[in-house]
Amino acid sequence: MRADGEMATSDRYSDFLLDMDGVIYLNQEPIPDAVTFIRRLREMGKGILFLTNNSKYTPGEYRIKLSAMGIEASEEEFITSSVATATFLEENYDLEGKTSFCIGGPGLVEALSETRLNPLAGEEGRSADFVVVGWDTELTYDKLRIATLALYSGAVFVATNRDATFPAPDGLWPGAGSIVAALETAAGREALVVGKPNVYMIQAALSRTGGKTDRTLMIGDRLETDIVGGWRAGLDTCLVLSGVAVREDLEGYSPQPDLIVESLLELL
Repeated sequence: MRADGEMATSDRYSDFLLDMDGVIYLNQEPIPDAVTFIRRLREMGKGILFLTNNSKYTPGEYRIKLSAMGIEASEEEFITSSVATATFLEENYDLEGKTSFCIGGPGLVEALSETRLNPLAGEEGRSADFVVVGWDTELTYDKLRIATLALYSGAVFVATNRDATFPAPDGLWPGAGSIVAALETAAGREALVVGKPNVYMIQAALSRTGGKTDRTLMIGDRLETDIVGGWRAGLDTCLVLSGVAVREDLEGYSPQPDLIVESLLELL
């Protein structure tokens, strides 16, 4: 309840699913209002899960990153597209004796190491049964070449996410979606994408919170992933204009977010 007696938006919900890049921070720079918002949610006893399409880092690395910004969280409160992708593969494919070629950062490599897939490196990757792609800041032409050859040989093509860009303090950098698009163009095939807006990742979050769709708010800075994903999962959605999306992007867009804020503090 606000000081003026009106019900605060945050009072309507018991659980909050928060995107990270562009919502809580920009690269290494915390967004001050977001840090305050999360602290207030903790004080109110709200459930919080952090959902990120960024596949580069592990839940442990994200925990350390947020702690340095003044946000304490457990590793179990993070669902990354890497972890979701690894779980999806285990649940939907027989991985026994199968091999993989990975384009991605440490978060994706570690997540795949928890599956039954045997990783292949270098030229051996041309014979991989699965090509798994995420955000790779050390991308080389050779990685693209090897992955393309594996795809032409029939490898299953899986991507963590399709975010074309990554929000950074100095602007937008190429994201995992840019890498995925390059491989789709080269191989003439479409990737199976696990991260947002695929509802699989959001359903994984709801399974941890108890699945109260009418009491859960999805907060993000991207219309095409956070807002569409939340809408597909039957959640109320909130677009925060601190990251990728700007107000002009909303014109004619469907589905529209239920809430639009400049700062997360507007929800309190």
